[in-house]
Amino acid sequence: MGCVIARLHTAFIQCEKEIELWDNSLLKEMKGWVRENLADHEWRIVGEAEYLKVVESLEVVYDDLPKQLIHRDVHFGNFLFLHGNFVGYIDFDLSQKNIRIFDICYFLTGLLAEETSDTLTKEDWLENVKAVIAGYERMIKLTEKEKEAIPWVMECIEILFSAYFVGTKDIKRANDAYHVFHFLQECEDDMKDVI
Repeated sequence: MGCVIARLHTAFIQCEKEIELWDNSLLKEMKGWVRENLADHEWRIVGEAEYLKVVESLEVVYDDLPKQLIHRDVHFGNFLFLHGNFVGYIDFDLSQKNIRIFDICYFLTGLLAEETSDTLTKEDWLENVKAVIAGYERMIKLTEKEKEAIPWVMECIEILFSAYFVGTKDIKRANDAYHVFHFLQECEDDMKDVI
């Protein structure tokens, strides 16, 4: 799947010359509406200290992360397969210019969110991370700053989901996203080792 995402990014680079882009920033989202939603909910799900640790870590490297047109909603439901072979992508309505590792991180956190603790071990999760990153790098090399930032981007994605669901008053899903965030925090050092 890392190769599939890299192929999409390669095609997107060609598209950037032909279409208007929504220029977005994960970091600005985190410091804007995400923070506001969590603060409005009095930091009951994601604590302010947890939020600050991740956002401040990402902020240190953010300006050095390559940006390009990304899909922004990369999961198996948006990939087309025929007889078990990948044949295309769908659902580009969230596409935007943003950090390119967002798509990799979104895909990996999506896999994690779909699993239950009974079926996915920490070792399985780390193998997924290693395989997707290796597949991506067969086509597009990641920078050292990108590799460093991958765990923080994953954690930010789950904080973002938690804030979104807090804003819609769906506390169960907000808590589910927080549990994924917490799992990612526990795996942070191990992820850096396999990346």
